[in-house]
Amino acid sequence: MLDIRYEDEALLVVNKPPGILVHPTTKEDTGSLSYEINKYYSKQGWQLSLHPVSRLDRQTSGLVIFAKLPEIQGYLIKHGMQKEYLALVTGTLPSEQGIIETPIARKPGSIIEREINPKGKPCKTEYQMIYTHVANDATPLSLVRCRLYTGRTHQIRVHLASIGCPIWHDNLYGKIPGPPLRHGLHAYKISFSHPWTHTQIEVVSALPEDLSAIINR
Repeated sequence: MLDIRYEDEALLVVNKPPGILVHPTTKEDTGSLSYEINKYYSKQGWQLSLHPVSRLDRQTSGLVIFAKLPEIQGYLIKHGMQKEYLALVTGTLPSEQGIIETPIARKPGSIIEREINPKGKPCKTEYQMIYTHVANDATPLSLVRCRLYTGRTHQIRVHLASIGCPIWHDNLYGKIPGPPLRHGLHAYKISFSHPWTHTQIEVVSALPEDLSAIINR
């Protein structure tokens, strides 16, 4: 069942659970977020095509925008959005807040993995520590708020790993193995200027229970 956090005649914002794809693949043509939205449109009797504006990795939860018309998709992509994430990370941050601006490129020999590379595309991530816990017998664990100024693939994951604080249970960039369908990253806030009314829209999704439980524990 779709968790719709905002909807009007132009677009909808959906809260994606971890473990599912935003778009179907040749191997998984059902069960994706796009598949569920198509089912929702069909149930409403709407003949609408999918026009995704944002995306998330399978293991990441949080807010995703879909436009209902191609011109709405184009407007939102052109004018941009402000996206903020909550990241559960391991390790000790170099400071309580900071900005990471190292460029990112695709790692040679891989179609998925990215790396810090001076020849890569410009990237900018702002971070602020919200909570940290240091136990004598465990790796430090922190909750960090991240704001994206650019939208490169795996940007937050690569940037935080580059300062020694990979996402909790990130099996690609971290050092502590975790479940294949969940790591500690959640897209919790998205804001944008509405393409028709030009009013500022802000949608928020609180930290999910599974990640909150890790902090409480």
